[in-house]
Amino acid sequence: MALSCWCLFIKHKPSIRLPGEFMTREDTGRKLGSKNPLRILLADDDKAVADGFRNILQDAGYNVVAVAYNGVEAVEKTAEFNPNMILMDIKMPLLDGLEAARAINKQSGAFIPIILVTAYAERRLVERAKGRGILGYLVKPVHLDDLVPAIEMAWSIAQTISALEGVVENLSEQLEARKLVEKAKGILMKHLSVDEETALRMMQKESRRQSIKMKELARAIIASHSVLS
Repeated sequence: MALSCWCLFIKHKPSIRLPGEFMTREDTGRKLGSKNPLRILLADDDKAVADGFRNILQDAGYNVVAVAYNGVEAVEKTAEFNPNMILMDIKMPLLDGLEAARAINKQSGAFIPIILVTAYAERRLVERAKGRGILGYLVKPVHLDDLVPAIEMAWSIAQTISALEGVVENLSEQLEARKLVEKAKGILMKHLSVDEETALRMMQKESRRQSIKMKELARAIIASHSVLS
């Protein structure tokens, strides 16, 4: 069950632009991402910018599994390499970053967090990003001291979302199982002329005897009743 996606708007302090749109400091050579290296897919139609991002991420200890140079490639390479996270430019040929994010979210079985990178700090883009799995929004030029926290924050939120999805899925399964057991119990009460407690004990005993879950036993009882009716 998919949950609503979150969108973070991260505005950066003015900085001096260096070649390739990236800035580094000499004191940032530490492997910030090396503790739990994420598998990151990059998507940017500018090869120099993509190479700059790849170098920065690898220096920070992240694992760049693939680079895409347009939106269609981003969708295809996500399916091929199954990254933990995607860092993607908005303005790309064939399919822009927002539409690529929508396609990725649709095709992926698991939630993949996406951080958008753009030269345009527009509220309209933030609004369009909603519901597309976007967990970060960075404005060029990007500094390592901004990029790494954005990645770590997006990953933390993504893990929370995945955990909540697991809780919701588990609750849904429990509710379904309870409904099936109640229905099967009602069938036994009617056809065997027993009370609710007796019907439940009979089901529990048979469940243990066959080493199957109560939900599966309930399904079998309901199916048999449907055939005989």
